Order: sequence, then C-alpha cells, then structure tokens
Amino acid sequence: MRKIILFASVLLLTSSVVHAQKKKDLLAEIDKLRKELKTTEGELTEARKNEKVAQSKVKTMETQVADLKETNATLLTNMSSFTELSNKKASNLQTSQEIIKVKDQQLNAINDAITSNDSINLAVFSKFKNAIGGDNIKISNGTIYIVLPNTTLFGENDKNYIVDEKAKPTLEKIAATLNANPDLNILVEGNSNALKLDGKNLIDNWDLSSRQAASVVRVLQSDYKVDPKRMEALGKSEYATEGIETVTRIIIDPKFDKFYNMVKDNMKN
Repeated sequence: MRKIILFASVLLLTSSVVHAQKKKDLLAEIDKLRKELKTTEGELTEARKNEKVAQSKVKTMETQVADLKETNATLLTNMSSFTELSNKKASNLQTSQEIIKVKDQQLNAINDAITSNDSINLAVFSKFKNAIGGDNIKISNGTIYIVLPNTTLFGENDKNYIVDEKAKPTLEKIAATLNANPDLNILVEGNSNALKLDGKNLIDNWDLSSRQAASVVRVLQSDYKVDPKRMEALGKSEYATEGIETVTRIIIDPKFDKFYNMVKDNMKN
C-alpha cells in the first residue's frame, strides 16, 4: 500500500513537473510569438510608410513626366516656329543678298559710266585746250566750259552786244574744234553787269545778256559754219556774274542725255 501511494505521489509530482515545464515552454513560445508579432507589426508599419513614400514619389514622377511631356510639346512647337522663322530669315537674307548684288552692279555701272564720261571730258578738254590755249578753258564738276571776258568779245562798252572783230580769231578756233567733233553741243551763256539801260535799244540786263549770247552763236553759225542745231543761247542777266568782270561762258556738251543713256545701257547689261 505504501508503494502504491509512493508511486502515485511520484507520478503526480512528475506530472506536475512535466506540466510546469510545458507551461514554461508554452509561455516562452507565446513570448517569442509576441516578439515576432511586434517585429512584424513594426515591419508592416515601416512597409506602409515606405509604400506611402513610394506612392508620393510616383505621383511626383508622374507630375514631372506630365510637365516634361508638356515642355517637350512646347519645345517641338517652338522648334517648328524657329525652323519656319529661320527659313524665312534665310529666304530674306538671300533676297537681300540678291538686292545688294543688283545694287552693287548698278553702282559699278554708274561708276563705269562716270569714269567713261570723265575720260571723254578729259579728251574734249585737251582738244579745246590745245586749240585756244591759255586759262580760258576750265573743267568743274564734270562740265567743260570756256570763259571769255565780255571786254574781249564785245569791247570796252558794257552795253555792246555785237562781237568785236578782235574776238573772232578765238571764236574761229572754238568753231574749228566743234566742227571737227560733230558729237559735241554747246550752250553760250551771257552774263551782263547790273547796268541802267534806257529801255529803248535794250530793255534790261536780261535783254543785254541774251543778245550777247545770241551774237556769239550767230557768229559761230554764220562765219564758221557751226550747225545751229548744236548750239543754244542763254541770258543770265547780272545774276550769274563770275567775279567783278562780266564774262560769257561757252559750256561744252551741257546736256547729260549721252551720260544718262550710257548709265541706262550699262545697268541693262
């Protein structure tokens, strides 16, 4: 009986020890599971936090992508406009270059014509210089003219408009040069002093200077056979007097039609 009681006591004690051990192990397992759960919850919280950050980044990137697409579209539009503008500028530049080229050609044509005209004037100047000598012949601004004092042409009387015989040798030399160069025309320009006239034989200084110019033209025509179609007479009264002494000017080829036609032809070519 004692053995039975002892065995039962041992069995009960063993059972209690085993139960206590299992309980301890179970509590340890529970504690471990709690720790793992806590860790998992922390990781879950961190994952959710990271997910929010990632979503925020995705939204930001989507916004940036949208902005980039818009910017790219704007750039493409601007590029198209810039290309169109560049093409227009290139076209305008080419047009401007063509205009400049044409203008340059025109300027060269005018310059060539001026050079040619100057060469002709120098040749004509030399012819008259050799014919009449002295300082009577001048060239200014592309115009050749012979200056003859009225005292040489008409004598000492300021009111005289008949060519003096002493002046005819000079006029003869001028006529000979004109007849030898039929392509030259002349304009005889009379200038008179501001004289008081009686209003009978001479009305005024316009009348006097015109008659003096006509008298020179008449001598060249009648005495030396210069074609009258090549000559003009012009009275300037006292309003174009050179210096103190009055003079008559014979302007060689004063018309510019030849020069104008030369320029026009060169510009056409």
